[in-house]
Amino acid sequence: MPLLPAPLTFRDGVPYSETYADVYHSQAGALAQCRAVFLTGNGLPERWQGRESFQILETGFGLGLNFLTTWHEWRRMGSAAPRLHFVSLEQAPLARTDLSSALSTYPELAQEIRSLLSAWPPLTPGIHQLHFDAGRVILHLALGDMADLLPQLTLAADAVYLDGFSPRTNPVPWSEPVLRQVARLCRHGATLATWCVAGHVRRTLERHGFHTTRAPGFGTKRERLSACYDRIPEDAWRKIVQRLEQPALQATLKPPPQRHALVIGAGLAGCLVSAALGARGWHIDLCESQSGPALEASGNPAGILRPFPSRDDNRAARLARAGFLTTLHWLEHLKGKAKELPHGLNGVLRVAQDAVEAAHLFSLTMAPGNTEELLCWMTRVEAERLGQCTAPWGALFYPHAGWLDPGQFCRAALAQTPHLTTHWGHPVILQPGPAGWEARTPAGDLLVQAPTAILACGAHPLPLSDAPLWPRQRLRGQITQIDRSPVPAGTPVLCGSGYVIPDAPGGPCLGATYDHDTDPAPRRADRAENLQRLTALGLNCGTEHSVVQERVAFRSVSRDRLPIIGPVPGAEGLFALTALGSRGLVWGPLGADLLCAWLEGDPLPLEKDLVQAVAPARYR
Repeated sequence: MPLLPAPLTFRDGVPYSETYADVYHSQAGALAQCRAVFLTGNGLPERWQGRESFQILETGFGLGLNFLTTWHEWRRMGSAAPRLHFVSLEQAPLARTDLSSALSTYPELAQEIRSLLSAWPPLTPGIHQLHFDAGRVILHLALGDMADLLPQLTLAADAVYLDGFSPRTNPVPWSEPVLRQVARLCRHGATLATWCVAGHVRRTLERHGFHTTRAPGFGTKRERLSACYDRIPEDAWRKIVQRLEQPALQATLKPPPQRHALVIGAGLAGCLVSAALGARGWHIDLCESQSGPALEASGNPAGILRPFPSRDDNRAARLARAGFLTTLHWLEHLKGKAKELPHGLNGVLRVAQDAVEAAHLFSLTMAPGNTEELLCWMTRVEAERLGQCTAPWGALFYPHAGWLDPGQFCRAALAQTPHLTTHWGHPVILQPGPAGWEARTPAGDLLVQAPTAILACGAHPLPLSDAPLWPRQRLRGQITQIDRSPVPAGTPVLCGSGYVIPDAPGGPCLGATYDHDTDPAPRRADRAENLQRLTALGLNCGTEHSVVQERVAFRSVSRDRLPIIGPVPGAEGLFALTALGSRGLVWGPLGADLLCAWLEGDPLPLEKDLVQAVAPARYR
């Protein structure tokens, strides 16, 4: 269902929900309520002492004041604070302008509020990861129906903020199915706090493994509730988790003792997963058969970055939307640190080729997972004015999309990666060994070994003597660069049967062909096909263009056109990040974040059905 923002109203100066006929927080003060009920009830910040990482689950984000107050207290600990993961669910989030208005009366949280508003995502269903304080604080904002989303989460909560509107008007957060899922997501020894002391809530919590106690309340509430998930022995709890969770989705309770990974392949997938793990303190050995990074498919001068919506918001569309937003975060993080990172996010214009396609593209604007921040429809006049092209049937416009130089993206990510050792010009074979995984040369000499290995080898065969039979295809693509742009600088990327990237480094980039041929040399027929894209968009105007460069690269594509990301079944310590197809810029950063979360025991950044959809286990 579409995600509907909550309207903001006030009653006696306190934000009020017309839907649930209840205030967002106590009249006695939101910040004091958070400290008295949720922080004190969970023993925070004292329980943060000596912890490397801490996960909090909240059942109602609301105005975000519990998160902001918790973050404010976390900052007061300075360098002694653990990495904080705050997982919060919200069915009816506020629009950015309303959220800003509601939070304007909290000057003591001004710094945190500015950061939250700056990172506030498009209001689309799913999990949004918002990074703060150099990635030390991550808000995992899960937007959508709580009863649907909770079973889709994978985390091991250390503390729970059981919050929501009154059970009288909003019974779902206090219901047995929701509280059962809350218990499933708790680590042994987790604490829980809530202002609600209703008998059915307390009894349900106790049935699912919580020991509850009443404590003095706050404001007009005489009592509040604290609980500890400690009535089930650790070994019994592990067995329960194993029964409830798919084996491929069990979150690691703690990172492996030795943070050392061997990454095979230095394209987008390999470079980004190396950077993600390196930022978490892992030592990375990166092996690449070429003489440097991004010299194959990731070496194209420019690639398109945009979501790929569908009318039914299917798994591929949800993955692409999550990946698009993740890449924007990566790009924002690297822009201030990279010496050179060519890109342009001035939009992508998807021009309809006929009336049938125009009707289809227009219908995407009403798909449940989309907002005007992500895409909007343009009439013929609007599209032709913006794109300086022919668009008789109109066009779909992605305002925050654009193009990115994938090779420079790879190099910028590696330049920020500590604890990195590169092995250029080394084709390797992976095999299990006494210390985990060994990378050996074709002659059998040991090059490097590590307890964890990641297959990021793109369109190359898997470097395993007993490789799994994943249905991957190797598809050829040729691009063409011309001497001058047929449209003014700053014009959005134009897509039709192919694409035109007017501002690509080295000259406008046209492409790309898509076939099963294995010929690595450029072909005249493919050049003519790429140049024809100008004519289809009305950009040729009888002018001859000189070809500056042509390039052939090969994509790895799975049978279902979804990437292959996750642990390899039957091979302990072996993971995959491959089959990104022609969407490496969309799925590469998302896959790197997913593998990093998996290996670190962090909350997974995707819903469980999407994790299953891309897992190598789907081919068993």
